Amino acid sequence: MKTIKYIMMMVFLIPQVTKAIYRVYSGNMGDNKVEFYLVATPDSDFHVIFIEDKTKKIEYMGGPKKIKNDYYFENYTTIDTVNNNDTLIIKNFDFGLNQVNSESNELFGYSQIFGDFVLKKEFEYNVVTENGYGINQVESKKLFDNIEFKNVEFLQRSSTKDFYFKVILSKKKKEDIKITGINVYSKKNGELLQTIRNSKGYIFHTFQAIRIGDFDFDGNENDFSLNNSESYAVNVPQIYYIYDDSQNKYIEANLEGYSIQFDSENKIATSTKTCGDVVIYSSNVLLKKLYYFNNKEKKYTYIDKYCAAIPDGVNYYLRQCTKKERLDCEKAVVEVGDEP
Repeated sequence: MKTIKYIMMMVFLIPQVTKAIYRVYSGNMGDNKVEFYLVATPDSDFHVIFIEDKTKKIEYMGGPKKIKNDYYFENYTTIDTVNNNDTLIIKNFDFGLNQVNSESNELFGYSQIFGDFVLKKEFEYNVVTENGYGINQVESKKLFDNIEFKNVEFLQRSSTKDFYFKVILSKKKKEDIKITGINVYSKKNGELLQTIRNSKGYIFHTFQAIRIGDFDFDGNENDFSLNNSESYAVNVPQIYYIYDDSQNKYIEANLEGYSIQFDSENKIATSTKTCGDVVIYSSNVLLKKLYYFNNKEKKYTYIDKYCAAIPDGVNYYLRQCTKKERLDCEKAVVEVGDEP
C-alpha cells in the first residue's frame, strides 16, 4: 500500500466570531504523525486544510456528508496514492458545548487508506453562542468571560513557495481570541524560521488571516499581510510584511491601513478608510492614504492623503469632502463592513 506522509491536518467550520468549538489533537494516522486543528459549530459544514510532509503544500477539502454524528469527507485529493483520493470519517464528534472540557479526550476517525486512527486532545475551547441551536446565551457568556490561554498555534491556509505560516493565539478573560504573533516555517525542512510578534489586537478568524502577494513589486508572491477579517469587505485593518532575501526573513513594510489596494506600475499602495454606511454606501466619506514603496529600504513611505465624499440624495456627484468630514473620519472608529 502506498502511503502519504502528513504532518498537519486541520478541520474547520468557518465562523466569523470567536464563539465556536476550537480543538487541537495530535497522534498518528497509520505510521504518519498528524495534528488536527478543529473549528466547528453544531452542524455539518466542516472544512479541512492539511499540509503534506514532503512538499509542505497545503491542501483543502470540505463539504462533508453528516450521517448521525459522523462526518464523511468523500474522495478528497491526496498525493502519491493509487487513485489520488481518500475518504476520511470523523466519528461521533463530541462538541462539548459551553463546557470547559468535553467528555472525550480522544478523536476517533477512519481513513480509507490508513484505516482507523485515534488522536489525543491537546487543546479545546468550547464557547458557542445562541444562533439557532438553542444554546443558552448566559452559559455562553459566562464561559467566554472566564476562559484565558496563551500561545496556541493555528496553521493558515495561504502559503508561499518557500514558507507556511501559523498564527499565534492568546485570549484574556472577557476578551476575544487575539492574534499575538506569527510563526514562519520553512517548506524545505519544516523548521521554524522566524517568530513575528504582533500587538495590533487583531481578532482571530480561523485560517484566512494570512494573505499572500507580491507587495514589493519584485515579481515574486513571497510577501504576506495579516488581516483583521476573513472577508474582503471595507474597513478591514491590514499590516504587511516583505520577504528580504538578503536577510532570509520577513520585515515589517511600514504599511498598515484599511482595505489596501496596490498599483504595481507606480509602486503605490492606497489605504481606504470608509466612514458612513458601508452596506448601502450612502453619504460615505472615503479617506485615502497613499504610500510609495522604496525598493532600497524594502519599506513604504507615506506620500499623500486625500478625502472624497460619495454622492447621496443631496449631492449627486463625487466631490472633495469638507474639512469637518475629513477630520471626523480620521477620528472615527470604523467597523469591518459586510461583503460588497
